[in-house]
Amino acid sequence: MPVTLRNSDLVLAVRDDSTAVLDVVNKYDAFLAALCDDHYAFQRGAIRVALTFLVSTRYANTRDLATENFDSNERLQGHYGSLAQLLERIPLADRKAVSVELATGTGKSYVIYGLARILLAEGLVDKVLVLCPSLTIEEGLKDKFHILGADPNLNAIMEELGAVWRSPEIKSANDPIEPGDICVENIHAVYERTGSSIMDSFGGGKGARTLVLNDEAHHIFSGVDTATRRWLEFLQNPEFSFRYIVNSTGTPYTKDDYFPDVVFRYGLKQAIDNHVVKQIDYKLEDLVGRDAGYEVTYQNHVLNRDKYGTKLRPITIVVTEKIAACVMVWKELTEFIASKEQISIEEARKKVIWVASGIPSGRDGEIVKSIVEQPEKVRRKNITLLKDVDSPDSQVEWIVSVSMLTEGWDVKNVFQIVPHENRAFNSKLLIAQVLGRGLRIPPGITGEVAVKINNHERWTPAIEKLYRDILEIENRLTWGWLEQHKDYAFPLYNLKYSTQQQTIETKTGKAIPPKAPLGYEQQSKEWLETSTYARTGQVSTLIEDRNILAIDTAVKRMKIFLNDADPVIAKQWTTQKLKSLMVDSLKAIGAESDYISLNNFYKTQQAFGPLFRQTGQSVPRYTMQPDALYCIQPEILHRQSFSEDSLCSNMHVFYSDTSTDGITDVDEKALWAEWMKTQKYIAAGDEVMLSEDKREIARRLKYVEAKKFKTPWNLLVSASEPERKFLESFFVYTDEFDSIIKSSDKGFYSFPYTYKPATRAKTHPKSENFNPDFFLKLKDRQEILVVETKKDGDDSNKNRAKLRDGRKHFADLNGYLNSENKGWQYHFYFLSTQNIPDFFEAVRNCRYKGWVSDLMSELGR
Repeated sequence: MPVTLRNSDLVLAVRDDSTAVLDVVNKYDAFLAALCDDHYAFQRGAIRVALTFLVSTRYANTRDLATENFDSNERLQGHYGSLAQLLERIPLADRKAVSVELATGTGKSYVIYGLARILLAEGLVDKVLVLCPSLTIEEGLKDKFHILGADPNLNAIMEELGAVWRSPEIKSANDPIEPGDICVENIHAVYERTGSSIMDSFGGGKGARTLVLNDEAHHIFSGVDTATRRWLEFLQNPEFSFRYIVNSTGTPYTKDDYFPDVVFRYGLKQAIDNHVVKQIDYKLEDLVGRDAGYEVTYQNHVLNRDKYGTKLRPITIVVTEKIAACVMVWKELTEFIASKEQISIEEARKKVIWVASGIPSGRDGEIVKSIVEQPEKVRRKNITLLKDVDSPDSQVEWIVSVSMLTEGWDVKNVFQIVPHENRAFNSKLLIAQVLGRGLRIPPGITGEVAVKINNHERWTPAIEKLYRDILEIENRLTWGWLEQHKDYAFPLYNLKYSTQQQTIETKTGKAIPPKAPLGYEQQSKEWLETSTYARTGQVSTLIEDRNILAIDTAVKRMKIFLNDADPVIAKQWTTQKLKSLMVDSLKAIGAESDYISLNNFYKTQQAFGPLFRQTGQSVPRYTMQPDALYCIQPEILHRQSFSEDSLCSNMHVFYSDTSTDGITDVDEKALWAEWMKTQKYIAAGDEVMLSEDKREIARRLKYVEAKKFKTPWNLLVSASEPERKFLESFFVYTDEFDSIIKSSDKGFYSFPYTYKPATRAKTHPKSENFNPDFFLKLKDRQEILVVETKKDGDDSNKNRAKLRDGRKHFADLNGYLNSENKGWQYHFYFLSTQNIPDFFEAVRNCRYKGWVSDLMSELGR
């Protein structure tokens, strides 16, 4: 497998060139040519691919599309490990739901509008619902759609084609959505029941004839806050039965993982190469390396002003992580500019504004208030100014912002971005979003146009790797089966499971309504965090807890929760009654009653769960039961890969003299040779010759003598500290074993388990697959020790369920093996880091049968 894994390798190919599909897609060529000019021809490509999938009868849903691609794409197989793992990553696999990636600044709104018009024209849907994460984006989309809707050329083409719905109205959810309408709404307003037509317009199954188009769709799957988590729940809601869904985003990442359902990609690198957006000019080094304050940033700003000042007013954005830092930097920058340009502070403040989502409470809030009088009033004023900073009348040249400016902010005259703190630029998603605010090219500007990233030099290696991930490729290395090590292979037996009805439960009596106290846990608005540094010792910091709700906000959210679950119960529980329940429960633990932690809020939701179960209704209970034995041969494992970036951050690689034999790709060989050079520098005591990232790679490469490297793989890769420590101990006790197999995280050896989420208000268990970490064959015996490693004290509900269902799985497996006279036996263990030495001692002293670790005792209570 190649060392390079591009995001484009993970794009799902839509393969349907049947006459029926092509007749529909080609029918709208003239419309697409009029909508998207030649410089933006990729927009037509995105529309055509999504349209092909939506009208195709070859794919009943996204599951069919993913399955077809997985079976034919080795890159997908290597990345996900199994089809089940790929499908598990696609929460809307049972719908016709896919994503398109269009880099920020490349015109996603035209693709959204084009799909809406075509599917209405074709009569495939009766309505279109366009969802976005903010009011800013909603307003921008409506403005563009109204302009496009008034285009006589577009309307004439649809008229000539005999469109079913020729001239759709653009509406919001405040109005009834009729057949032929396009509703544009921000997702937060969708949840509101009062004054919203969402349920009336799309409920009762009407969603099956609705096209849902999600803008900035990374919010759907990020789970960063409750509101965006509810976005996915809204799409999945059976009351609407949404079937046709297309997501668009310029940053298709869940954390650092690329979306699994992308069918079209026009990435940032393509957009830069085609001069659709600005070049990215980031700092490599400072010659002297001293802290120059704002001098370099100011000089860059002046150069941009000299270059573009006759046509527009260039803007510099300074990005901070927190609101208090944002306001402090604004104060420093304002004073610097006043001094530099010899103007008054008041004049400087007209040029510099700060932008944040709100005013914090606690210590940070006090900092803000000490700098700015009436900060909330100033914040709102700055938000208003932000909308018009590219206007000739605006005086704003500098914007200090928290993390990222609002998506949908389409200002084109940003020419410098300054990450003031490393954490403002420490993920692919965050970098892509922040860069997106500076990528658009202003009209009338030609030639090489760049946005300068004036990052601190010491962050360059980390930022550069993320840039490479976003713009181009990752350096990756694969590991897996090594033919020379085939004698270390042993069969792994597993069980096939099927769903079987176990019992039928009939609830006869009504549940008792919840009453105080609800068993809340202790809560606090802040806590003392103590860090230890190598040179300066311990430093303590008072940290504000963001996972809290004002009590009145919590009451409103509980009311919405009850309304969604059961309107009758919601009517019985008035706002005052809910507030009393929470306040009395808080007072019972001696806590302040003006706010509530999220954990205690979830406990409140859980307390109402029994009320939602209907009486007199029989409910079948199902369980997964084993029904067949099967054998896994290690050589079938798809080769796994890891990136250089992940090696530097959390992985360790154990290798021996034969490991190189398992690396056959030319590029992979070159990468491995480069890594081996770092080992030579370390061995020679020349570590100073290496850059910091190379030193980190060298520290994470662990050489093992060939006689101890008892595995069928060419490498052993640990993804966590407990895994690393387990492997290090294994090589100490290697004489006790014939072999070790490190399982992949996905799909190789798995079995089902069920658990109840610890922090969410759900009354029914969730099912997932459990993939144990290690399989060890005891020396000269047909006995396998199965080990799952965990951090010390990791006693979560999921781990309790894994231990419980794992014990049952391997007990059942041993029963099957015994009944079929296979001669093999399995023993199952959960180990925390502190249990690892005791485990290996138990093996050496033949005490491993029935041996129980401290963590197993804790989880088994």
